[in-house]
Amino acid sequence: MSQGDLFQRTLALLQRAALEDGYWLSAAAGFNEATGTRGHGLGFGPGYPDRDGDLLALRFVFGRRRRRDWERAYLRDYVTRDERLPAFGRLASGEVAPTGDLLTESERKTSAVYNEMLRDMRGRDGLNVRLDGPAGTHIVVALADSSESAGWSSGQVEMIERLLPHMGHSIGVRQVLVDARAYGETLAGLLDNTRTCAIQLDRRGRVVEANDVARDILRQGDALIDPGGFLRAARQAENAELQLLLAGALPPFGGQAVGGSMVIRRPSPSKTLIVHVNPVGAESRDDRTHRVAAIVLAVSPESRVRVDPDFVASALGLTPTESRLAVMLAAGHTVREIAAATGRKERSVHWLLQQIYRKQGIGRQAELVRRVLSMQTLFGTTVDPKSGHGGGTTEERGSTTA
Repeated sequence: MSQGDLFQRTLALLQRAALEDGYWLSAAAGFNEATGTRGHGLGFGPGYPDRDGDLLALRFVFGRRRRRDWERAYLRDYVTRDERLPAFGRLASGEVAPTGDLLTESERKTSAVYNEMLRDMRGRDGLNVRLDGPAGTHIVVALADSSESAGWSSGQVEMIERLLPHMGHSIGVRQVLVDARAYGETLAGLLDNTRTCAIQLDRRGRVVEANDVARDILRQGDALIDPGGFLRAARQAENAELQLLLAGALPPFGGQAVGGSMVIRRPSPSKTLIVHVNPVGAESRDDRTHRVAAIVLAVSPESRVRVDPDFVASALGLTPTESRLAVMLAAGHTVREIAAATGRKERSVHWLLQQIYRKQGIGRQAELVRRVLSMQTLFGTTVDPKSGHGGGTTEERGSTTA
C-alpha cells in the first residue's frame, strides 16, 4: 500500500473512531503502520505537563494490540516519576523530539522510565510530540522505536506530522462524547442527548437536524446561527474560520474530508464554545441519517471530566468503597462533603484515607488526587475490578471489523 493510501485509510479510521465505539484500536494500529513505529502511547490531560504533570488518560497500542498490562504498570509504577512529562511541556505544539532529548544526561543514567519501562517497550529511540488540545488541554504522543533497521527517516517524520493533527482532533471529538455520555451513540441517538450540542449537516452544509441543546444555541443567536438553513457563526471573523472547517469536512465529491476544531466566544466567558466539525462516512449512516455528511459538536470548556471508579479500583488495588472515596476527593469534594454524601462520620472518612495512603505508599491528599486523576480513562471503557481487564469496545473484545 502506498504512503498516500496509508494516510487516507488512517485518516478515515480516525474520523470514524472519533464517533463510534470500536474503531480506535484499528485507527491506532493504522497510525503505527503508516508512521512505521513499533507502537505508541497516547496521553491526554489538563493544562501543561511542566506545570502539574497530570495525565488524565492513557492508552498504549503496539502493533495491532492494546497493551493494558503496560498501561497498568506505567500508572502504578512510573507516572509519578516520569522525567519526560515536564519536558513535554517545554515542547512547542506539534514539535517532534527524540526521547533522549527530553532527558538530561544524568536522567538517562538514572531514570527508571528510560532504563526499565522504555527498554522493555523498545522505546528508548522513539519520538515524542505534544499537541495543544481543546480548552487548554494537552495531548502527548510517545512513539516507540522505528520499525526500520536504519532508524527514523524523513518520510516517517513527515507522515507523523501529517497525521498527528488529525489524531488530536479525533481525541477532542471523542472526549466531548465521553463527557456527554454519548460515545458510541448512533447519529440518530446523538439527537436525544441533552449534554452536548449536536448538529447534523448534509453535503452542502445545510442543517439536516439538531438536538435540543443545539436548537437553544441557535435561537440565542450569539454563537451559532442558521440563516436559510446553513450553519454560520454569529461573528464575521469566527464565521470565516467556521466556513473553512466546514469546507474541509464537506469537500467536493471525491475530495479527502478532514475535521477541525475552533473556539467561538460568547458575551459571557462561561458560555464560550469549543466547536468540533467531524466528517461522517457512508458506513456510519442509516436510513434515518442517510443525508448526514458531517456532524458539528459544541461544548463549554467548563464541562467536568469524568473519572471511572472501577478503573481506579483496578489500577490502584482499592476496594469499591475506597475507590469511590478517592474519586470524590479527586473531583474536589471535601472530607465533610464526602462524609455527608456517603452517610459516614468524618473520622471514618479520614480512617479510610489513611488505609488508602498505606496501600499506595503516600502521605498526602495531593498525592492521592494526582494518582487518581492519572487513572482516568479517555476512551469511555470500564475495567472489570476482578479481572483487571477493560470491558472495552466491540473491537477490543476481539472484533476487527474496520
